[in-house]
Amino acid sequence: MIQKSAEVRKAFLSFFQERGHQVVPSSSLLPLEDPTLLFTSAGMVQFKKFWATEIPLPYSRATSCQKSLRAGGKDSDLEMVGRSGKHHTFFEMLGNFSFGDYFKKEAIGWAYEFVTEHLKIPPEILWVSYYEEDEETRTLWLERLPAKRIIPLGARDNFWGPAGDTGPCGPCTELYYDFGPEKSCGKTECQPGCDCGRFLEFWNLVFPQYDQQPDGSRTPLKRRGVDTGMGLERICRILQKTETNYETDLFLPIITCLEKMSGQSYQEEKKRVAFRIVSDHLRAAVFLLDENLVPGNEGRSYVLRNIIRRACLAGIELNLTEPFLHRLAQTLIEQMSPVYSSLQQHRNLILELLREEEERFYLTSEASARRFREFINREGLQGKTIPGEMAFKLYGTLGIRRDLLMRLAREEGLSVDWAGFEKCLEEEKERSRVSSVFQENREVIFSAPDISSTKFVGYEVLSARARLRAVFKNQRTELLEVVLDATPFYPEKGGQLGDRGTITADGLLFRVEDTQGDEKGVIYHAGRLEKGRLEDLIPGLEVTAVVDRKRRRAIAANHTATHLLHFALRTLIGRGTRQAGSYVGPERLRFDFTCNRDVTREKLTEIETLVQEKIFEDAAVETKEVPLEEAIKDGAVALFIDRYGEKVRMVRTGGFHAEVCGGTHVERTGQIGVFKITASSSIGKNLKRIEAVTGPEAIAYLNRGQEILEKTGELLGVDKEKVLERVARLKEELTEKERRLEQAEAVIVEQLAAKLKEDAEKVKFSGGEVRLVVARVKVWSRESLGRMADRIESQLAPAVVILGADLNQKLFLLIKISESLKMALAAGKLMKELSPLIKGSGGGSATFAQGSGRIEADFDLIRERAYRLIQEQ
Repeated sequence: MIQKSAEVRKAFLSFFQERGHQVVPSSSLLPLEDPTLLFTSAGMVQFKKFWATEIPLPYSRATSCQKSLRAGGKDSDLEMVGRSGKHHTFFEMLGNFSFGDYFKKEAIGWAYEFVTEHLKIPPEILWVSYYEEDEETRTLWLERLPAKRIIPLGARDNFWGPAGDTGPCGPCTELYYDFGPEKSCGKTECQPGCDCGRFLEFWNLVFPQYDQQPDGSRTPLKRRGVDTGMGLERICRILQKTETNYETDLFLPIITCLEKMSGQSYQEEKKRVAFRIVSDHLRAAVFLLDENLVPGNEGRSYVLRNIIRRACLAGIELNLTEPFLHRLAQTLIEQMSPVYSSLQQHRNLILELLREEEERFYLTSEASARRFREFINREGLQGKTIPGEMAFKLYGTLGIRRDLLMRLAREEGLSVDWAGFEKCLEEEKERSRVSSVFQENREVIFSAPDISSTKFVGYEVLSARARLRAVFKNQRTELLEVVLDATPFYPEKGGQLGDRGTITADGLLFRVEDTQGDEKGVIYHAGRLEKGRLEDLIPGLEVTAVVDRKRRRAIAANHTATHLLHFALRTLIGRGTRQAGSYVGPERLRFDFTCNRDVTREKLTEIETLVQEKIFEDAAVETKEVPLEEAIKDGAVALFIDRYGEKVRMVRTGGFHAEVCGGTHVERTGQIGVFKITASSSIGKNLKRIEAVTGPEAIAYLNRGQEILEKTGELLGVDKEKVLERVARLKEELTEKERRLEQAEAVIVEQLAAKLKEDAEKVKFSGGEVRLVVARVKVWSRESLGRMADRIESQLAPAVVILGADLNQKLFLLIKISESLKMALAAGKLMKELSPLIKGSGGGSATFAQGSGRIEADFDLIRERAYRLIQEQ
């Protein structure tokens, strides 16, 4: 009997393979070709274009086990994880698909057969729902189930899609497992669609019939079909007879290991949610890290960071206050690598990135807690409710995450106005939505009714005859966007910028400023009509499309150079080095890569030398289209295996390097000419960046360096060969002068501090007595002023020290308060009160604050105001 998750995967794929379906590997969790999606949220994402266009099909039936993630965006299940026993961020979706082949009859028949005959689920336990207007589906189910267990539901429940803002969509029918009346809410109308725990939806059969456009309208699909999705976690729950998904063999090894690490029990109800969050989020984090995504502060990288930090917070609930996820991840990798082998290949990097992100979490959590308590003290909110606007400020400005804010408030005995917080959050989301680059904002000038993918001919030629298929106006950029039936213009993707050039016809000149593509394969030529009238752009018009040859050649040289750079990095640093991003333009290139150690100046020189050697070899650069498995077998670097189709374009450079790549390249490495690294930096933990130039840009860069060297020599009065020696000697002299200056400054600071101590006033307030020093002094820098304040405060504590100095044509004001006074007096709050007197602004923490204003400020007023403010406390 089929029960284990591995058995279910195998049985499902085999069942549909026997019925003429091509078994297709899971695509990436990062749908780079679909900008409307944050992550791959369903099995159909990689097949969207097969329904919406008339491109040649590699198969008309497919089946897959798709890695999916719903965290962020409209499909997010993030907030439900843990509280619900059936929602996850990462999950696996089993699916079968038809592209203009079979339809409802076969899909429903096979689903029923697989569930009842192969999985042995009793028919009497099955219920189904269907779209209330879809009588055909109802009739097909009546052949198998009684009418009372076939439930009509509205569009909210049984009209699916699209995945993202555009693409295939249509009515659907869902299969439910009935756990019995004892799990019911007790209502007489309890049936599929009810939120109680009696019915579990586990398989959704979607019948894509429509193609949703950017403006929300729907047109008939080029190929109607079938798109089904069965959650592996849910069907395993049914077959393994567990209370929730989390007790299945997909989660239990992680939870068991977590129990041992924490000393806590999953059976303890109060801890159960934390166990579930950790085990779910760990799966999501590990699979995203395996996809070459690294934690960051924007887009998908921010979602990954948030998932890891939510897991860490849940770990705190289990008394895990030190990094633990990277140890727990080893259990997950061992468990899942037989199915997803890349987990084992990338094991060390995944664990390292996970550990470092955990360490960062604990450091930032401590800092966030400190900022939170300073804010609460400063605003006098002890024992009160934090207003929504203030809570959002803590979240948006001070960077304290919502879940951490909730915990910190609870620890301090505070409540939070979450309704007000949500209002501020929605207002911010609306502002972001309006400026979102993901919004197409295309106004249709005209479009052929059968517009489909554009044929790209730009690998072979840079000029081609074509016919006009559509014209849009992008309301965001104000540019026209032209669609042709074929084009030599390469659309921006894979880090390579889109082509520029011209599209011409009799009396017409359209200047192409950018080229973009969408997930359907349609290529948009964005630009301006420089000659002719808009009315002259008509459907079917024959035009000549010409790519800017010089610009394309420069881009091709830079793209091939990134391959050589990748080769050099893997050769000299290690084969574990992985590309993490790139920019390939006509003027420069940028290459981001994972690396867990510093890249020294000497190592950069080695890398640059090796690249240049390969350029001088003038090796042939050859491209060919081959099956993905053949490319990998031939040793090609395929960084994003899950994102490729059945066939891939392999770029082989000489006999030493090959990559799977769809970009444009030179014919021989010698055409690159010169390669020069211009910058190297660290852009995150284990993430490095190299920037470089090639060809004429590299020569220009070297010439500029030569010119600077010669002019520097002239200024120093030495030959250019002796500039370095002269600069080193000047640096030594400057260091000695600075040392003497610091000694002199220290004496002056000490003398001033001693005098100011004598002038200190005693101020009594409700918290006791404090020494107050308010003075305007002459110093050379802010640092000097700070050292003086530190010295005075340490010798007079408890003390309030307020010093001002004229620096850079402004009055610089500094406040230092003893640590023992911070619960009663706050430097930041005091600065806000004094800022109007200097007609400036400032802020700070409980013990230190600084600001600036006008030089003519009256310090006697500042002294009087500070005195009164302290007394009032």
